[in-house]
Amino acid sequence: MSRGRQGNPLLVGGFVLGAAALAIGALLVFGSGRFFRKQVELVSYFSGSVNGLALGAPVKFRGVPIGSVSRIGMGLPVTSLAAIRIPVWYTTDVDTVSKYRGTPFRLDRKRLDELIAAGLRAQLQTESFVTGVLYVGLDFFPESPALLERAADRDVLEIPAMPTTIERAMQTFDQVMKRVETIDIEGLMASARSALDGVDKLARSPRVEEAVAGLGDTLVAMRETLASVRKVSDTLQPSVGPSMEKLDATVVQARTSLASLDQVLRRLEPQLDQTLSRARALLDPDAPLAVELTNALSELGETARTFRDLADYLDRNPNAILTGRPKP
Repeated sequence: MSRGRQGNPLLVGGFVLGAAALAIGALLVFGSGRFFRKQVELVSYFSGSVNGLALGAPVKFRGVPIGSVSRIGMGLPVTSLAAIRIPVWYTTDVDTVSKYRGTPFRLDRKRLDELIAAGLRAQLQTESFVTGVLYVGLDFFPESPALLERAADRDVLEIPAMPTTIERAMQTFDQVMKRVETIDIEGLMASARSALDGVDKLARSPRVEEAVAGLGDTLVAMRETLASVRKVSDTLQPSVGPSMEKLDATVVQARTSLASLDQVLRRLEPQLDQTLSRARALLDPDAPLAVELTNALSELGETARTFRDLADYLDRNPNAILTGRPKP
């Protein structure tokens, strides 16, 4: 027998190292560098059905892919089955978010609380209406309440879930139906029948017929009155035109007279001002005329007082006219 040839150790070692390098390269290429990315795991608890959401489904922020769904759980409450919440775990690529933002982005407990306070919510949205495939959509809804299932667990990064548009429409429809169920339909129908019966009786009442007949007579009288007014207006229309023309001529003459009077008053205004000034000067208490009039009135008063004293004396002594005033 011939002896087998022994392999070259260097050749075998090189082959092993090349295979390892190819394996690492394949991981880097086909894994898209996933092992070297910084990923953060988040969770949201959805109250509705997650039918159509699969593992690996995309997570998008306003249509921009930033992660994928990693696992879907099932939570059964202890108290009531109506409070079932389905946890959906998904990872987000922080480096991808930083690339879209243009600046480094960090996502920790403090930063997530700030985003939740600003209205960050998770919602199941439809990828395709034909297939019914769902994905997790992140967006800001400031007016929606922030309901957290694991608010006490600070190590879990939970984003509040928001019901879909269909779920909200169904909730509104359920509330409306509950209100409709509380309404007394039979009572409303009975009240409507009573109201219609009352209207029927009122329509058949003799008083209503009399009122309608009187209304008809009134309408006839109104038509006759309008016809009379129309005849009067037609009769007066030929004379209204000339009368209006005469009135316009009178108005024009009045405006001309007022304009002439205004010009005359403007011309006489300086003379009137001088006359008023002289009258004020004459009527001034310190004016000479006023002083002389005051003195004359005083002397006239003294003379009248003297005549009054003489009349009183002659009334007491009528003989004084013949004998004169007695000597003292």
